[in-house]
Amino acid sequence: MAALFVVIVVAALAFAYVKGTRSNRLRWLKRLDLPGIWHWEDHEGTLELAGSFEEGHYRFREPEGNESGRWVLQGQLLVLTPESGAGPASYDVRFFDEGKIGVDGPGRSRRIYVKEHSNVVPLRRKL
Repeated sequence: MAALFVVIVVAALAFAYVKGTRSNRLRWLKRLDLPGIWHWEDHEGTLELAGSFEEGHYRFREPEGNESGRWVLQGQLLVLTPESGAGPASYDVRFFDEGKIGVDGPGRSRRIYVKEHSNVVPLRRKL
């Protein structure tokens, strides 16, 4: 009987932990608010992210050229898979403040992006 009680307590604690972790992640994703248009601070260029809070399509528009493909957020890594067929690239995402993030990785080191705020909500917009 005591063993059953221990199993129930451990299961309840595991359930509470998983639920709390998911809740915290969802709260962080909503605060991060990645989908939208991000402007490269102090430089010419934009990063457009469309889709859900965790994945979707992206497009970089920079003086050197444009790039588009699929993005997914894995932990604190933004993984970009270009349509050109090149392999995926991972970038560390740092949340600075509401509407301000840092992106650090191959070819895009220590970039700061500021979100363009708009009251227009795109509905199933294709990039």
